[in-house]
Amino acid sequence: TDFVVLMYAMLKTGAVPLLLPPIEIRKRNGRAQLRKILNRARPEGVIGSGTLLAIRRIIRLGPRKLRTINIRNLRKSSLDFSNESDFISKKEIDWTDIPALVRYTTGSTGPPKGVIYSHGMLHSLLHTLESEGITSDDVFFGRSGTLIIHPLIGISSVSIIAKPRNVTGQEIVETISNWGATAAFLSPPSAIHLANYLERHAESHHQLRAMLKSLTRIYVGGETISAGFVSTIESHLSEEKPTRGGFHLVYGATEGFPLCHAKASTIIETYPKTKSGMGFCLGEPVEGIRIRVLSFEDNNEQFDPSIASEVPGSGPGSIGEISVMGPAVYSSLIGQDEIEFGGRKTTAHDSLDGTNWHRTGDLGYLDEHGRVWIVGRKAHRVRSKDGSTLHTKQIEEIFNHSLGIRTALVQGPDNHWPVILVEKENAPWNEMEKRLKEETKRACRLLGYDGELTFLQYGGEFPVDAGHEAKIEREKLSDWAKQRLHGNHPN
Repeated sequence: TDFVVLMYAMLKTGAVPLLLPPIEIRKRNGRAQLRKILNRARPEGVIGSGTLLAIRRIIRLGPRKLRTINIRNLRKSSLDFSNESDFISKKEIDWTDIPALVRYTTGSTGPPKGVIYSHGMLHSLLHTLESEGITSDDVFFGRSGTLIIHPLIGISSVSIIAKPRNVTGQEIVETISNWGATAAFLSPPSAIHLANYLERHAESHHQLRAMLKSLTRIYVGGETISAGFVSTIESHLSEEKPTRGGFHLVYGATEGFPLCHAKASTIIETYPKTKSGMGFCLGEPVEGIRIRVLSFEDNNEQFDPSIASEVPGSGPGSIGEISVMGPAVYSSLIGQDEIEFGGRKTTAHDSLDGTNWHRTGDLGYLDEHGRVWIVGRKAHRVRSKDGSTLHTKQIEEIFNHSLGIRTALVQGPDNHWPVILVEKENAPWNEMEKRLKEETKRACRLLGYDGELTFLQYGGEFPVDAGHEAKIEREKLSDWAKQRLHGNHPN
């Protein structure tokens, strides 16, 4: 409660809160990372409990002269109704481009970066919720970080405190039922747990009726999930869901959200292409968002990423960098972050129409219907010695679907050595390796690839990002693979 009240008080007064990424401050590396963030952002103050403020001084987080405010004093002041405030809301000010808050990326694809959210971006998100038919009559269930904006239009929210991987399907079903939730936002691991629970419960209890009777719409974001899970969840939603309701896969980033969304019918319809190596369909841009697929080349010194040059054509033969513009897209990073990570590196300018486009770092293409498809992160593509390029969401989906496993494409020791890691399964590795090599023939044919592939079994679950706990941390896996294969050569 304190956090929500404090957030809206700061938004009202014009103070700009920093919403930091998940950081393990108990660990030395975590504290070092936090110091770097604070040094680049240069905040003017810190609000917290007396204990946290004391810990900040002891471990030297931020400058010593940083202004400190004890949350207990704020709470006492807010409950003192005789306390007169001299605050005056300046209604004549246009707040559209004024910073509202700073939200940090998780750091799963590089150092955490502080994205400045303007009041205009928050208004755009409100408009998106309203255009989806969400009103003050709805009860929204989801992670706390996704619910910040909802009280602005009077939506009641039920928050998940546990991490996405720790939330069980039963807990989700019971919470939605107990609170009569009508809408929900889940991270992929939570959505998968929900789908598995619904499937098991329906089979064991011969349950034919919907188990999420009050839920008219559900949004899943942070990573893609397979059509089987989507279909299961969709079948258990309220029979009275509106036209704009149902299951939605939402695509976006800290720098802009939401950007695209795909309904269950779209994911199910396009999944045969997904499991054949054509990437994953993200659906159509949300209202107000424009998307272009721009040319990219990070290994060519002559290439200028600040120029918006569109990739011609459509389909898998026209892969480029997914780039976006619109009221929900950020315009700058905070402080030193903008100098180091922003500007010309991530923004492309079209001199013909004067528009600026944010490069998302994701690669993909547009199909003949104008829908957006993703094939993977630009930083995660792997080139072979013959010059061929493999993309994560193309090759992994082939193996994942056909063999019922989870794979990760990473870079091998000489940076031209594609390695596919497999999460540890109960099946003996020699049997799995044999099946993988047999499936490789089909995968190579589908992708037009005739280079080498090396398979390794990973000892446990893949490491994932600290936010949605869904994005595979491929840099860590690549380092692991390079250590395992050092001095060896492809078969």
